Amino acid sequence: MPICPYCGATVERQAGEVVLTCPFCGTAFTLQGVEVGEHLMGRVNYDIQRLFQTFKAWALRMPETPNDFTEKATFNDYNLIFYPFWIYVVRVKVSYPGGSEEITHNVALPASTSITNSPIEKARLSLAGKVYYSHKYVLSNNGKILNPDIDPSTADQKALTLAVSLAQQSLAYRFGGRARLKIDGTEIVERKLVHQPIFHVNYTYNGKNYKFIADASDSRILYAEVPVELRFRVAAMLGGITSLILGLAMLLFANNHPVFALTSLLGFLVVGGVSFSKALTSTVVTRKFFAK
Repeated sequence: MPICPYCGATVERQAGEVVLTCPFCGTAFTLQGVEVGEHLMGRVNYDIQRLFQTFKAWALRMPETPNDFTEKATFNDYNLIFYPFWIYVVRVKVSYPGGSEEITHNVALPASTSITNSPIEKARLSLAGKVYYSHKYVLSNNGKILNPDIDPSTADQKALTLAVSLAQQSLAYRFGGRARLKIDGTEIVERKLVHQPIFHVNYTYNGKNYKFIADASDSRILYAEVPVELRFRVAAMLGGITSLILGLAMLLFANNHPVFALTSLLGFLVVGGVSFSKALTSTVVTRKFFAK
């Protein structure tokens, strides 16, 4: 079994993990026993009950949400997972006709493939408010830690590539895309492993189960399933029928203006299609940010 290079403790490894976390001293290290740099974590600033109240207030801002959502939506259970991210400070040296400069960018990358193409990838990460990792803190919040399966060397290359792209974009915006840019060098100034606490919450409304995902540090909603009020669906259905009738009426009574009639019909059909779609939808799935 792997040995922590800092305190000498034995550390268990799950399949696929390429970076391990010592549960005793919090050191993060590769399978070769090399420390990966500072190991930080976000704090749980919202307990589950407070977060659930925040979520319900957020959901009521959507017109589809039932008016009794606050009273009838009931909490079921949750999982708190500390997801790993690589956070970099990268310096890019750029030259162009008439000058040169160094541009520094902060880059955050998922450290686990389970984050890629998921709502968790949208979490806004920075080093603000982060503290040194404590496994006791994770356990005290009934949390679980997810170790990286993306190794530091792979992440390093992605961070450099992304920083170069960001530097090119910023200079192209400044010069209007006219400057001939040359990348003279790149340097990773800092690399830190950050575990960010994310809540996965299950709740019930009128006997049906829903879920949402939120950042435990700042209450941002990363993914949410919200029920649609029946009255909203009925109104959407009536709106769709009305649009269809108006479109047919324009086609029948605007014989002298065929182009106008067809254009109006297409417009009403689009509006009607959107309305019918909303009428047939019983759950709104959204991926937006909201902080109290």
